[in-house]
Amino acid sequence: MELARRYDLRVVEDAAHALPAKYKGRFIDTIGDLTAFSFYATKNLTTGEGGMLTGGPDLIEGARIWSLHGMSRDAWKRYSSEGSWYYEVIRPGFKYNMPDISAAIGIQQLKKLPDFQARRREIVKRYNDAFGELEEVQIPVKRPDVEHAWHLYVIRLNLDLLKISRNQFIEELKARNIGTSVHFIPIHLHPYYRDKYGFKPDDFPVAYREYQRIISLPLYPKMTDQDVQDVIEAVIDIVGVYRR
Repeated sequence: MELARRYDLRVVEDAAHALPAKYKGRFIDTIGDLTAFSFYATKNLTTGEGGMLTGGPDLIEGARIWSLHGMSRDAWKRYSSEGSWYYEVIRPGFKYNMPDISAAIGIQQLKKLPDFQARRREIVKRYNDAFGELEEVQIPVKRPDVEHAWHLYVIRLNLDLLKISRNQFIEELKARNIGTSVHFIPIHLHPYYRDKYGFKPDDFPVAYREYQRIISLPLYPKMTDQDVQDVIEAVIDIVGVYRR
């Protein structure tokens, strides 16, 4: 923000995973000029698909026009009893608007978000308590100025202490009926970027190294205590079997 003020720049926060995180007591979306949230099905608050943009009134009003074909009036302003049928296309806009039905779902989800987050924090605490003493596993970092959104719970394997790879670890979890994922595969490893730009895995050594040892464990509010215990026992069992 200091740099932005100095050079008259605008700051856009990518908060796809960050609802309802805080930094130094301030909610994400109160810091930059615009903030973009994602409400995809797996997010902390979901509308099934789509997202939300927040910011100052002038910026948001402009974004509304861009998001709906560049039209000067949306359907509500045209078809409500106080509206007018007349509109103009004043910008070369897009079709980026969220359906009203999805927005209605999001409003109800927002009411439930504090309970969702409380449960996520309970699960995270149990994971941290269980995995914090394992030398073979590095748990997520917690910083004093940050209230984490806990959209994901990503462990990092210390592979030099294990006799199996990350991929094999995931297969062992799957064999124990634990579903996991990897967030994320570095861009330079995907075929389009690899083939177009000639990237090799080691061109970005830190991203490649971390990619090879990360696993996202299950984390969602409807997990039962037994679900959480199943994950914990599976991770501890695999580490015990395959530690060096």
